[in-house]
Amino acid sequence: MFAYDQAAWHATDKFRADMAAAGKQGAGAGLALNGYVVEPQDGARLLVSFYGEVGGRLVARARYRVAENRDVEGGLLAEGEDAVLSPVALRMIAARDLAMHRMQQPGHGLCSKSPANTLVLPPRADGVIPAYVMTSTVNAKEFPAGGHYRFDIALDGTLKSERGFTNSCFPIAIGKRKDRTEAVFMTHLLDSQPTEIHAFVSRNIPFPLIVIIVSNGEIWSSSNGDIAFVSDVSALK
Repeated sequence: MFAYDQAAWHATDKFRADMAAAGKQGAGAGLALNGYVVEPQDGARLLVSFYGEVGGRLVARARYRVAENRDVEGGLLAEGEDAVLSPVALRMIAARDLAMHRMQQPGHGLCSKSPANTLVLPPRADGVIPAYVMTSTVNAKEFPAGGHYRFDIALDGTLKSERGFTNSCFPIAIGKRKDRTEAVFMTHLLDSQPTEIHAFVSRNIPFPLIVIIVSNGEIWSSSNGDIAFVSDVSALK
């Protein structure tokens, strides 16, 4: 999740710079842009395609390849360049659209007033595409641990399942690096173990996230994306 999120972030920065260099005013001006999609490519690189609708079909308008070290290659597509989106990319776009549609239904509240972040992963072995809709960060000194959802889209394009990851908002104060925060504790009610959201959140905060599972009393630590069992609450008494 973190790799796909970072690829989208750095490709967007490069896209905006390319748009400015091309003399276009505003994001997507003149390109009829609908959004972007991130998909795996050769090696460890990820391909980020900014797409729009032309003649009734979705096509790429810019493409960027993002390496593990966050180096970005690519740019706006010139007239005549291959703009065809892969079948996987089209499925991922459709999955995002369905997830955003579901977010309009009651019971899908976010924890900030800014537009949601979306993160769509490629199909799993069973063909299901996980599409995440997450509360976006609006304060550089906080990171939201609540207000995140996953929508699993089946091979036939229908919604297989969906879930939220918390029952409430949980903004984590990041502060400045000189602060002496050693860890942040949060309880978790909905699962018997930490989830991928705990791992994702821990990649975005400068200290470990300690997760206390209410149902079984287990204590877990998530640090920089790694999750490890610590102990049972009873062992601390």
